[in-house]
Amino acid sequence: ALTIGQVMAKKESVLYLNLEEYSGFTRLIDSEYKADLSDVLYLYRQGGYNWLKLKSMISNWGNMDFIPPVRYAEDLSQVAPEDMAQLIDRIARESGYDRLVVDVGQMGRGALLSMCNVVYMPVREDYISAAKIEEFEEYLEEADDAGVRDRIQKLRLPRHTGIAKQEGYLEQLIWGEMGDFVRQLLNGKQPER
Repeated sequence: ALTIGQVMAKKESVLYLNLEEYSGFTRLIDSEYKADLSDVLYLYRQGGYNWLKLKSMISNWGNMDFIPPVRYAEDLSQVAPEDMAQLIDRIARESGYDRLVVDVGQMGRGALLSMCNVVYMPVREDYISAAKIEEFEEYLEEADDAGVRDRIQKLRLPRHTGIAKQEGYLEQLIWGEMGDFVRQLLNGKQPER
């Protein structure tokens, strides 16, 4: 998701949101923030959310803007996927960004996936991963969410090799093997692994 956001941001305005409980994002880019997604969720639940307040909470990394992920995992567990989908929809409508890239983490179900144009789903080829994918697909079938199934693109990602810690991470992400993979994907070609 980070690489997709950075590659897209070369040509379009992109806002990246990470809905993982423990994303490691602040460690990856070695920064601390005054406000994050926890603050956005608080404002939204209290009815005080608006684009001007949100705009002051947005940070930048490379060419891509982002809202720093939650500080506390509990903040995500207190939000229903439908409410998160409504918040993201509002951000998409009011913000003026060309694209929102959302790393859905454990929130990837129901209304949240239904609103996505494309759902990229990294997959592995081992037995346990295959069993998890099968259960997820059964869930989508039972939930009668064929629209989501049709938008899912399963990806076998290249392994992160040779990426050093912090220093130069952004450049390595964009111009390394993962960046090549993402550029092929976004250009409509079958990425090579």
